Amino acid sequence: MELPLLLAGPILRRVDPSIVSVWMALSSDATVRLDVYEGRVAFDTTNPVFVSSDDAPDPNAPKPYPGADTIRIGERLHLSLVSARIPPASGKVFEADRLYSYNITIFASGGRQETLQSLQLLQTRQVSGTTAGPLGYADRMLPSFALPPSNLDDLQIAYGSCRRPGYDDGDAFPWLDQYLAERFGDPRARLHQLFLGGDQIYADDVEDVLMRRVVELGVELIGTTAASGQLAGEPDQTPIERVTVDKVRLLKRTVDPQNPDAAYDDEPAAATTANPLPAGPPWFGVGNRLYLTNCSAQLTSEDGKNHLISLGEFAAAYVLYWAPECWGTDIPGAQLQTGATASGPVHWLDVLTDNQSVALPDVGTPARVPQYTFTDATVRKDELAKEAARRAKLSQAERDEEDQDRAKDKAKQDAKRPKVSRRHQRVHRQFLADLWRAQRLLANVPTYMIFDDHDVTDDWFLTPMWRHRVLSTGLGQTILTNAMTAYALFQDWGNDPRRYDVTATDRPDLAGGLPSDVLVAAQKLFPGGADQGPAKAPFTALGKLFGHDLDNQALPNGEFLSVKPPIAWHFVLDGPKHRVVALDNRTRRSYVSEIGPPGNVSKEALDAQIPKPPLPAGVEVLVVIAPLQVIGPPVIDEVVSRAIYRIFDAVHRDEVAGEKISGARLMPGTNPDALETWALDENTFEYLLSRLADYGRVVVLSGDVHNAASNLMSYWRGTSTTPARIAQFTSSGFKNVMPVYLQALDAKAMLLQQMLRAKLGVERLGWTKPDADLVLLPAGRTEAELVTVTRAKLLRSPVLLPTWGWIDDNSDGEDDEAKRSRLNPARPPDWRWRVTPLLDERPDVVPTPPPKDPNAVRPTPIRVFPLDEAGIEDLAGDPSTTFAALRQVAVRHQHALERMRNTRQMMFRSNFGICRFESKDDQVTAVGEVYTQAIDPDTQLPVMAPYMVHKAPLGPLTEDPPERLRRFVIERVPVPEPTP
Repeated sequence: MELPLLLAGPILRRVDPSIVSVWMALSSDATVRLDVYEGRVAFDTTNPVFVSSDDAPDPNAPKPYPGADTIRIGERLHLSLVSARIPPASGKVFEADRLYSYNITIFASGGRQETLQSLQLLQTRQVSGTTAGPLGYADRMLPSFALPPSNLDDLQIAYGSCRRPGYDDGDAFPWLDQYLAERFGDPRARLHQLFLGGDQIYADDVEDVLMRRVVELGVELIGTTAASGQLAGEPDQTPIERVTVDKVRLLKRTVDPQNPDAAYDDEPAAATTANPLPAGPPWFGVGNRLYLTNCSAQLTSEDGKNHLISLGEFAAAYVLYWAPECWGTDIPGAQLQTGATASGPVHWLDVLTDNQSVALPDVGTPARVPQYTFTDATVRKDELAKEAARRAKLSQAERDEEDQDRAKDKAKQDAKRPKVSRRHQRVHRQFLADLWRAQRLLANVPTYMIFDDHDVTDDWFLTPMWRHRVLSTGLGQTILTNAMTAYALFQDWGNDPRRYDVTATDRPDLAGGLPSDVLVAAQKLFPGGADQGPAKAPFTALGKLFGHDLDNQALPNGEFLSVKPPIAWHFVLDGPKHRVVALDNRTRRSYVSEIGPPGNVSKEALDAQIPKPPLPAGVEVLVVIAPLQVIGPPVIDEVVSRAIYRIFDAVHRDEVAGEKISGARLMPGTNPDALETWALDENTFEYLLSRLADYGRVVVLSGDVHNAASNLMSYWRGTSTTPARIAQFTSSGFKNVMPVYLQALDAKAMLLQQMLRAKLGVERLGWTKPDADLVLLPAGRTEAELVTVTRAKLLRSPVLLPTWGWIDDNSDGEDDEAKRSRLNPARPPDWRWRVTPLLDERPDVVPTPPPKDPNAVRPTPIRVFPLDEAGIEDLAGDPSTTFAALRQVAVRHQHALERMRNTRQMMFRSNFGICRFESKDDQVTAVGEVYTQAIDPDTQLPVMAPYMVHKAPLGPLTEDPPERLRRFVIERVPVPEPTP
């Protein structure tokens, strides 16, 4: 397809009282103007422009860079971040509690001039086969926005993470658009900020149907050059972008489809170094990259059969995830298969019947390939040898039986392929059909973004061993540097455009460590007229800016220090009543060991990322964007996560065996991601909590875990009875859900459900250093009788003790203080904390009179019908009707299971989160609402609503701190009700 001028956008980025910024991706170089108007207006308004990007800049600040001009990344990839700024001397500001609108004018090369109206974005239009509504929510109307309001109770923050187009569940972006569409006219009620907390793309997990367009578009964006004609099967046009791999194989003879690698010989290293492989197919095919990335790049993703590699592919993914403009109507190269007959191309929006399927062409066999593209003669040599030796010991009859079983298994898999191909096409059809809504959402809400691992690759910087292995390979350096370059250009740049204004010309003493250095180097990767790239010098410079030349340094105690890359990615944003701090919990990690759990943000980095209190005058609450959940469900963080990755590794121990050559060898904890739980590095976790507690009222917004839940921490210092309150709201994912095996555990493991729902508190006691008799044991007992872990904790600095696992000689029903372990009143803890899960307390039955707020009652699709308890008691009391009583209870239980089960505490489906606040006198309560869409079983209609609402009182409150030491972890902790 011919690329449109507008590839993606407009996306509204940083907005504060003195700046409005808009990001776009274009297919041509251009100069861009941003005009901002007061109020919600049409494109042809006669109102004066309030502020324009053409206005004179602040003479006392660095000149905006690159200003109105786009930056060229590739032949057909030009990026713009244009800002309308208000100098302090002007006397104007963008005010709270008011609406503003904006228009864009693009002055493209060749004299072409376009606006949002001329691009047909302000009217109903056809794009990639879909019908898209107007960008301003009504014909002719410009997109609009409102700054955070002057009253905390009016603030509306949307947040979430993990948007994976190929996952078979709804996309929360269109639901967010629906949420905004219902309230966009009120500056106090509409969304004020949207925080995307990681995994904005899934670099390591793209389905084949979408990957075919990604690789095609990626080559188009960077550009092509005439083929050399020296290699068999080489396309007429060869990608300009080249990819460095450490070993390449050269085709020498006819390819055997059953063992393609045998047709290749190792290419001389000098030839490989001198001639990197062109990006994209056929050299890097669709669907056969898993062993390449696991072995050549030493990555650990298990879903990487279509891992993004080139900068063009990363850019294409962002463009395709954020707008429908570049999808086209057809799945590239796909053929519609009706029975055994191919009957033409497959359209994205086709609705396939049960006798139809999607056939994708073979990936091909190019003349030169990366070593690990095919696996039979490389990755699996040892396995094949072992298998051959085993089969040699079998009789012919036994071998024949095995062969027959394998043939049956293969036939079953082949029979599933048509259904699987239909599902993949259906999932992407649904994603594309509503993608215009995602585009509209991002154009109308100030949007901020911070990465997590899938923006780069799964397990990104999981351990020091992971970092060293991946960055020691040419392909690993290529993937990580391309991913981070794309992240800077597509995500970080808009978080704080002013950071990118300072250039090496302004501050030569800071050259090589400025965010603008990323923009400068990125423009030099593929200069006009070059037939190959990226150019070595700017690519190397980018790697250094990202810290890819650095290793974690070991300490004598076995711990590893964090690295400090020149570029920092965290940011701070202030509103009238709240401050937002977004954490980088990937590039500044410390580690407890070479393969142990990370401190997701090292202590030194926390000092840099979290400003010291107090909050600015008038600001009432600190909001922290932490992509990785800080305070998880107490029982899971305290008990389950400490064992789950070890259990997984035990079951799959052969996958991390030392004789393997993949990146996961000898590296536990890569799947699932429990190794990254904050609580596993206790010292760093405690340091973070201490920094947050200084603020008194804190809300942490997270994603990552593919479920939604909320928890509340009370944190005491010394003998105070007025704790700081830290609320953890988690909304995940926008379009991804917890793995099936964990959903099944939640649905079927009754003990775990009871643990989760029992409101079990998790408590910790802390002292800055060890001392004698911190805990008094029962008479006649000594510390030698404590479990080994507890004895070790008593000797460490700081001393961090749980309130469970202690000696208690009381018999059942007895509570003699002298017979149980207890805190020494002469040496009280220096700090203590308690975490409790939050539950949705809304009723299922509409009260009388009905509440004014329809969301005060749980949504219809999950309401459980009430039981006639008195009637059931009567039925149960009569032996002849006991079964009828049981049946009524069973029917209600089944009804509840059909209606999203335990959504009072956790949600396992695509969702988005809203954080808002309620104030009364001096009390502030944080409210976490989790929205999803569900089918009402009664009406069979979709209902988008807050299916889970959690309230977290932030105080100030009086609450007794943890005091009692107990024997068992599975024991209810008496949690006194806090008092205002």
